[in-house]
Amino acid sequence: MKITDVKAYNLRYPLLEPFANSRGWTKTRTASVVEISTDTGITGWGEGISTPSASAIQTYLLGQSPFETERISEAMRGNMGALSGVDIALWDIIGKALEMPIYQLLGGAFRSKIPAYASGLFKKDKPDITQALMDEAKGYVDAGFPAVKMKIGFGATYDVKNVAAVRRAIGDGTLLAVDANCGYDVGTAIDVGQKILDNDIFWYEEPITTDDVGGYREIRHALKVRIAGGEMLQGRWAFRDLLQQRGLDIVQPDVSIAGGFTECRKITAMASANYVRVLPHMWGSSIRLAATLHWQATLPDAPDALHPIPSLLEFDMTENRLRTALAQEPINAVDGSVDVPQAPGLGIDIDRDVLEQYA
Repeated sequence: MKITDVKAYNLRYPLLEPFANSRGWTKTRTASVVEISTDTGITGWGEGISTPSASAIQTYLLGQSPFETERISEAMRGNMGALSGVDIALWDIIGKALEMPIYQLLGGAFRSKIPAYASGLFKKDKPDITQALMDEAKGYVDAGFPAVKMKIGFGATYDVKNVAAVRRAIGDGTLLAVDANCGYDVGTAIDVGQKILDNDIFWYEEPITTDDVGGYREIRHALKVRIAGGEMLQGRWAFRDLLQQRGLDIVQPDVSIAGGFTECRKITAMASANYVRVLPHMWGSSIRLAATLHWQATLPDAPDALHPIPSLLEFDMTENRLRTALAQEPINAVDGSVDVPQAPGLGIDIDRDVLEQYA
């Protein structure tokens, strides 16, 4: 089997209602999608944060065997954003060729259904943002989600008031994580953290920029809460110091950013060797969601005990037709859990009309 063609699609979906994290307002959702065709008629789909250049396609992909994921990954490691999509598409091809879902190729699943946390609760242009957040959070609990994650990083006044309001809305039985999207410096991150911790925070995500390993260690030692991060890091080398120096309790690689399945397996092994929990980040189209499900299905609960901490899937609850309509059969959360696709490869079929609409 040989690769005969590679097509790239840069998708753009305009939001009906913009929302903000600590870094700015989001008005569109985007996805960089790659389609790889072979001489057997099998096609694979992947998603990265960029697409491979014409030169990379010609040099590293055309005429190559899609089974040689390790060699192609090493050759393209200079552009992890593009490699991520290519690697996912290669594994999709391999799974279809062998008539096996990707999770089996990765070593087998620990679960066929993954409990999810509702990822939303962004800042919006609302006259009463606190009430809007409470209503949204209560809706997630009513939908059966065992956990929710909200955005902070907007200053102590906003964060303290609204974290407390969301906790009241969801009650004591739902896990609550907060995500500052690298919006603070070390001192402010600690100050805000100390003020919100009485709301029983499950983890505090990306309080500061991810390359400040010393800052993460300082925050982790100052606060009695799990510290999480790493969603934008690319390649195992970018994760090395954070993991080896125990700057995080939970590391959150994104399969479409960190380098695809091939690289994420190495990051997972590195995290395991340093006793750091892996909970993948997910923020993208149907393709990234399917890929995340396959990878996360292969990650064990931790620790290996009678009552382990579950492997929670990040389920994006924001408006995004690239996630809800790109696959012919949408991937949905039902009663707070998401089924792992069982068909060969990624287990999804792409709706080409939707692809062309947003390309």
